[in-house]
Amino acid sequence: MWPLLPLPETIAVFLVTVAVAVAALAVFPRGAWRTRLAWTAAAPAGVTALGLSLWATGSPTFAGRGVWLSWHVLILLAPLAVSLLPSAVLARLSLRAAPAAPPPERGRTSAPRRSTRRDLLGGVAALIPVSTLGGGVRGLDNASAPQRIPIVRMRYPDLHPDLEGLRILQLSDLHLGAAMRAPDLEALLERAAALEPDLIVLTGDVADDLHELEEALRIVARYRPRLGVFAALGNHEYLHDIGATRPIYEKSAVPLLVDRGVTLGVGAATLYLAGADDPIDKGEPRRFLAEAVARCAAGAPGDAFRLLLCHRPEGFIPASAHGFHLTLSGHTHGGQVGLLGVSAFQPLLPEQFLWGAYQRGGSRLYTTSGFGHWFPFRVGCPTEAPLIVLGR
Repeated sequence: MWPLLPLPETIAVFLVTVAVAVAALAVFPRGAWRTRLAWTAAAPAGVTALGLSLWATGSPTFAGRGVWLSWHVLILLAPLAVSLLPSAVLARLSLRAAPAAPPPERGRTSAPRRSTRRDLLGGVAALIPVSTLGGGVRGLDNASAPQRIPIVRMRYPDLHPDLEGLRILQLSDLHLGAAMRAPDLEALLERAAALEPDLIVLTGDVADDLHELEEALRIVARYRPRLGVFAALGNHEYLHDIGATRPIYEKSAVPLLVDRGVTLGVGAATLYLAGADDPIDKGEPRRFLAEAVARCAAGAPGDAFRLLLCHRPEGFIPASAHGFHLTLSGHTHGGQVGLLGVSAFQPLLPEQFLWGAYQRGGSRLYTTSGFGHWFPFRVGCPTEAPLIVLGR
């Protein structure tokens, strides 16, 4: 697993998390629940400390395991610590509510005890950290589940008959070396082969470990779909040294499209496939993307179906203006938390195309939640490799 932060910063996050948990437990009223919650927080704190110790050794054998252990458990510990704060407040409020009924006198049988406001507040106070921990465990488990292959149908009234049923497998945000590895990609492609994709496209952030990138490109190229395999850049290609990344692509059998396109014949139809550069270190992303998409559109034949690979979905706005029929993007990971098939953050960011299918006029976009992640947590937003199917 690729560390989310270097060791010193991770230790700082851990110490702040422990301090928050200790402060919350200090506010919590004395009693059985405080003891139980203290042990619940102490267990992952101890495991995280062990992971950090292994990481600090710098040993090739133990450091990687320490990174994996500390970050996986810290993902559980941090939200648990934060959830203890409202839990402690509610527990204090329960003490100020109507007192519980006194115990019956010896030898006398009391009527069944009715629930009180105090009981309700105390129950909610206990439920908050327990449910938070359960949600964290579920999120970690979902992150390691096999990627789904959803079939996404994109329909166009004037689609050329020879493009009817064309299948495009999109691979985006694999982040190989962070949480996934090249064998995970190979396993996915073995499942996808039964769906017979005509074209495979990579829309950026393929690998955080450049050794994994070289192997990944070899694996994808072996599948040889009838229209080929093509790739576009993402921001992580730049973050992990574009000077080293570009030569790996150039030596591979996978063409890299950077602000340019290729024209593919599909029967009597023409498919124009272009790839936009990513705007990292290039100033304001929307302005750069507008210029990049314009360069991509410059070589498009007038009668072609235009397909754009653009790592960031913000490129969809200029893509629709330049007549691209379909844009395939990633980058957002869908926020890694979803609700009813859409990103949980979509209501907060209504102008962002976070996950799923979108339309502007006759132009369509699919933003994938991604094959992988650098943060191993998923709830309601599974990893995926969508199969885009064109239709009329």
